Amino acid sequence: MMKHIWKQALALLLACGMAAGAAGCGEKKDKAESSAAESSTADSADSIEPVTESDPDNMNYKLTYDKDKVPDELANTIALYFYAVDTQNYDLYLEQINPLYRTSLESLLQEQYGYGLENYAGTDNFTIQSLELAQAQEVLAEDFEEDTNFVQEYLNAYTQAFGEEFTKDLEEQSDAIYDIAVTMKGENSDGEEITILDSLEILAAEADGSFGVLG
Repeated sequence: MMKHIWKQALALLLACGMAAGAAGCGEKKDKAESSAAESSTADSADSIEPVTESDPDNMNYKLTYDKDKVPDELANTIALYFYAVDTQNYDLYLEQINPLYRTSLESLLQEQYGYGLENYAGTDNFTIQSLELAQAQEVLAEDFEEDTNFVQEYLNAYTQAFGEEFTKDLEEQSDAIYDIAVTMKGENSDGEEITILDSLEILAAEADGSFGVLG
């Protein structure tokens, strides 16, 4: 479903989201999705394409969000994150992700698979047209237990991936951490309107007025 660019990073994002959901209340996402994410991670080193450049000024996604709940700069960072993936702009992608996450993911990939974030693959299965952003706590509340702390559940998933020191350092370095639900719409290769992502949770950290995606 998602464009397979930097599949290892995106698959980890999906896997962490699924793990967080399962910890919250036996969430409805099933093991088949998790297995698919793990499979895409394992074979990502087999498909490598040259990096391409794109101009962020050309990004024309329609962004919908409540400015009282999602800061403008956070919305822009998430939009540029997906634009970088969409246009295979590796340097732009690196600028949108959290520095601690980048270092930790690079180390994890090198240790487990023998390659890093520079390995990526791309397809042209769809075109992104719009992003709807909202606090995951509000959008997904009915699928979880009433007292679920969405950010903490997501952090617990990253603790499983990177260890307790990563989560501790992230919390110490961050002024705020957001769990944002992203709904992405666009067109497939046949020009048909499709929902590419439906309320996918994505974590982002704020430090000194700047935001970085953990994905």
